[in-house]
Amino acid sequence: MSEGQNDIAMRIDAHTHILSLSADPDFTARYGREGSLCICRSQGHLPSHRMPTDTEWDDAGLFDRGFLTIGPAETVAAHRGFDKIVILGVSPQFLDGELIGTVDTTGITGVPGPPHPDKCNDYIAACVRMDPDHLIGFASVNPAYRGVRAAVNELERAVTELGLSGVKLYPMYQHWSPMDREVAFPVFAKAAELGIPVMVHQAGSTRIDARMEYARPAMLDDIGREFRDLVVILAHCGIPWIDEAMFMLTKHPNFYADLSYHIATITRRDLFSFLHRSEPFFVPLGKLFFGTDYPGFLYDPIELAHKLMTVNDEAEALALDPIPEHQLDGIMGDNLARVLGLVAA
Repeated sequence: MSEGQNDIAMRIDAHTHILSLSADPDFTARYGREGSLCICRSQGHLPSHRMPTDTEWDDAGLFDRGFLTIGPAETVAAHRGFDKIVILGVSPQFLDGELIGTVDTTGITGVPGPPHPDKCNDYIAACVRMDPDHLIGFASVNPAYRGVRAAVNELERAVTELGLSGVKLYPMYQHWSPMDREVAFPVFAKAAELGIPVMVHQAGSTRIDARMEYARPAMLDDIGREFRDLVVILAHCGIPWIDEAMFMLTKHPNFYADLSYHIATITRRDLFSFLHRSEPFFVPLGKLFFGTDYPGFLYDPIELAHKLMTVNDEAEALALDPIPEHQLDGIMGDNLARVLGLVAA
């Protein structure tokens, strides 16, 4: 092992969701169906030339369950062999007239009162308390919901009082621009003051209401220029703007990306090629984190981890050198462990 390397070999899923997305189970199911429609169609489970009927959804089997409701125990069980799992809050927003966001519809967290998205960060913190050895909680705030000041105050509460370790932002879903200096910048400034990483969904979405014009990775360029010590994680490698996202990592020293969603849409050979060309693209593999988007469809943590850790089986067929094992270990968890201060940098 060369100088500067160490034998940490942690396994961390940098990107998962938990609990439910709405207090209304019917709305949650409809939301899940909308998001999975493209998947079902591409796999031949549903017609591609028209909207499916309820019977066709039912006949699709597991796909009729919509947005899966998952608790801490199920999350840890699905991540057999993992050391840590990052669970992400979804801050309140209105969608089709319905207030959505992370809620505990079953009461497992013990957060008092009826389920409500305003308590999304309380739910995430309660989940972490249920299994602090495995779970790392990221808060979420929405400056377009009750205003910028309320979002900034809630972020401070989530970190200083609830003990959450980072924040996840959803500009395209919540219809605010990450380039807006009045709406977005105060949230990033508070995160910089608190010394926490910011994960941003700067990537596409299959949701019809999501605003793609707010999703481009390059929209975070001003954030990187303004807040140079702030750790920014681009979720989903910016899919479909993957090269654009990777160039943001090239340009900004404290920008990183997680592989969630992207890793499930490509073959193992394509994954090997993507990783192999990252360094020639001036992106150190130390800037990439394994992630799944669990419990979404196709996002089995064990299968995706196996895909990553066996990519070198593709090396001979492509006549390329294998990726060093310590670099794969880094992507699998060590890189994020250093960024989160779980181990020495």
